[in-house]
Amino acid sequence: MFILDNLKLKLHSYFSQKFISQLQQNFEEIYYAYYNFDKDFKSHLNTDSNAHTSSQISHTTKKGEKVKLSNHENYQDELIEHLVLGHNGDGIQELRASHVSMDAQSFDSLHERLYHDFLNESNAREELRADLTKKIQRVVNVDDFGGDPTGQKDSTKAFRDALGNGNVQVTMSGGTYLTTGIKMPNNSRLVGQGKDITTIKFMDITPAENIGITNLKMSGNAENISLESFSFNGNKFRQNGTLQPSGGSRSSNIRFAGVTNGYIYNVKSYDALLHCIDVTYANDDYYYEGDGNRVPSTLESHHIHIDNCEVYGHGDDGITTHHSRYLTITNCYAHHPTIGKGNNNGIEVDDGSQFVFLDGNRTQGNFGGVEIKAHAPTSAAAGVFVSNHLSIGDLRSYNIRHIGHHRAKTDKRSLTAYNVALNNCTALYPIYNGTYPGSSARALVISGYTNVSVNNFTAIGNSDFNKIDGGKTDDKMPVIAVQFMAENVIFNNITVKGFTTAGKDIEFIGGGNRGQRFILNNVNIYNSSNKVGIASGGGIYDLKITNANLKGNGSGNGIQLINNRTIINGVTADNYSNAAVIAGEKYSVVPTVAKGGASIASTGSAATAETSAVIASTGGSRAYSTRSYVLGSGQKSIAYGSRSSIMNSLQSETQKGGHTQMVINSRNVKAPGNYHIVGGYSDKGSASTSNIKWDLSSYSGDLTLSGQLKQDSADIAELFESQNGLAINLGTIVTLDGDKIRKAQPSDVPIGVISGTAALVANEKTFHHKDRYLKNEYGVTVTNRKQVEFTDDEGNISYEWRDVPVENPDYDPKQDYVSRSDRPEWNTVGLLGQIYTNVEKDVIAGDYINGRAGIGYKDNVNGKGRVMKITSEYTEQRGCAIALVLWGAK
Repeated sequence: MFILDNLKLKLHSYFSQKFISQLQQNFEEIYYAYYNFDKDFKSHLNTDSNAHTSSQISHTTKKGEKVKLSNHENYQDELIEHLVLGHNGDGIQELRASHVSMDAQSFDSLHERLYHDFLNESNAREELRADLTKKIQRVVNVDDFGGDPTGQKDSTKAFRDALGNGNVQVTMSGGTYLTTGIKMPNNSRLVGQGKDITTIKFMDITPAENIGITNLKMSGNAENISLESFSFNGNKFRQNGTLQPSGGSRSSNIRFAGVTNGYIYNVKSYDALLHCIDVTYANDDYYYEGDGNRVPSTLESHHIHIDNCEVYGHGDDGITTHHSRYLTITNCYAHHPTIGKGNNNGIEVDDGSQFVFLDGNRTQGNFGGVEIKAHAPTSAAAGVFVSNHLSIGDLRSYNIRHIGHHRAKTDKRSLTAYNVALNNCTALYPIYNGTYPGSSARALVISGYTNVSVNNFTAIGNSDFNKIDGGKTDDKMPVIAVQFMAENVIFNNITVKGFTTAGKDIEFIGGGNRGQRFILNNVNIYNSSNKVGIASGGGIYDLKITNANLKGNGSGNGIQLINNRTIINGVTADNYSNAAVIAGEKYSVVPTVAKGGASIASTGSAATAETSAVIASTGGSRAYSTRSYVLGSGQKSIAYGSRSSIMNSLQSETQKGGHTQMVINSRNVKAPGNYHIVGGYSDKGSASTSNIKWDLSSYSGDLTLSGQLKQDSADIAELFESQNGLAINLGTIVTLDGDKIRKAQPSDVPIGVISGTAALVANEKTFHHKDRYLKNEYGVTVTNRKQVEFTDDEGNISYEWRDVPVENPDYDPKQDYVSRSDRPEWNTVGLLGQIYTNVEKDVIAGDYINGRAGIGYKDNVNGKGRVMKITSEYTEQRGCAIALVLWGAK
């Protein structure tokens, strides 16, 4: 019947996607209603047994009079009734008894009673027939509608008639059905006898743009469609192999476009011009309206399950999804596409797909085994979870990328490429297989995606990995690569083995297109790349490598890092030329490298800056600034300022806003300023500079003490240059001759003794030439008072005044310098104190001495040194005795 009950008479008030969907649905309703009317009318003309009632039919008598057939039949009934009664009379009881019907009703004539019983039986029979037909038609066979399983005739119309308006299961016999395309209505199942038992095949005359099996409704309202247990042959080489895909999702074997609750079970789909199985939104064309934009949810396919399917011979992808969500693909095998057609993926989760779950699938011989991606002008697939997948001989086993969002200088960062997880996945022997000329093999590539988690991943390869197009080889290729602005990528439990010709087993590619924030944890690399196990490039500053066992083949580097910003912990690398090469430095053992503020073996304390540390400290101690630390301290000891520290102290601190400060072994001490190392003590009050007991300025070299300076050695000395430019023996008494020294004679006034036990040595000039800085006429270093700027970690600028020495313009810092004490002409002369002195044979304790040829002789009248004791008796070999003499006290 021509029924339009579902026609929407009031459309949405705005011209929007909803308005378009309603309009399209109305056209679908009109089309279905007309199609059903046409089918019913033809049935009415040719096959219906109850076409009209007698009141609807006009009858012409022999005399040419027109009368309704119902009136004519009623007249005939009355005439027959009276003829019967007149013939039998009214007194025959048996005849009256025969006028009682089966349902105990009495009639005036036998004719009337018989007609009543006949109608009752006929109506009951028709009701039973209708009920039986209805039950039978819940499950129909396409053969009963003209389907031909011998593959000789076109069965397209038979499928259309069998499927009708839906609410039906259509079965197929074993054999091959030819078609130009099947459209599935809502609430319908198409069920064969099994893969390769039942086959649906495109006819040779089928146009390239046709789709093998798709949903009838294209308004986004398709629902509850199931395809089960058959094969579909796309017959892609029909018409002498001249056909090409027609664009969008056209030319595919099986497609769900805007279907909710769709199922494809136990189906083999092969030799497709485009895709063997495609799940997309309700449109023949794909959606390319910009990254971040999506088709309306009402047009997407939702809740689709593809299970136990096999696809091969695909012109593009085996199984693919676009702008749909809540999809599950399980236990499928996608393999061996048609070579030479480009980006042939086994299973592709493409543009705008969301919340897609893949489990227990296999791919083989494709370009991408599993590719999760999007084209540049559309949103990326997101929320994709791949588990228990096996890739065999795919060129790129797992390929995650958002095309056109890879290069920092020219591309915009992807707005939608997020949230992908690979769990328990295996890449077996990735290799160049000709599917994508010019491409090179990978086990896993991640490009342009954020929040990618890879867990329990195994890559097993061989020496063919480095082969590329044209029989050439490339020994620089990584097995696993993270590149092109990928972010937040975590690898956990990774195994790589056998890729001996690879350039690197795992590489985080740096440079201008580098990504950031990577974690590599629990890694086994065994007899793989001969060159590098794990590598990162320039600009990779936030990589963490933890818990790795790397075993090489006797060459190359276990870890190779361009800089030293990577966190490394628990990594061993054996059988490599170098366990690690980090920032150009070679390591025989992989180092442990920690970054970030570190609180180690401490309680109630914290290091808050990125490069600060608190170690073995308690009581709320803090290191607040970069390059600051607190070590072995407590009671709120606080390190402020860059390059500042508190060590072995309580309740001490450095100055906020300062730098280059150190407090050691103290209590309640505050650093006085920059370039000071201080110590002190007070058990009262708070940290203060007034509690300092010693102060060493690394800026000026000054040492200030509030206590005693104690020494084991006894004399105070100064360096003097010898007159002859040679060293003078210890114990020799010397005198001045101009500004130089020589051995003292009786006529000279001694100034001291060459000493080896000086407690204090002056005039050393240890670190640089005496004329490096300009001096005034009194020998004082000339300085300029300058205001110096310093910027702290928060960007605050502070100023301090410093007396900066003025450097001599003739000073050459490149000229080597040796301190005076290391030059033979400079001698340490003890001037004051107890000094071991060479003396003549007759000198005894208590004598005063002067020098003769540098040896002390007795001169109790004018002597300058007083002999305290003889420490070594006279020997002929030495030619003198040695005495401990007090100088400078008389």
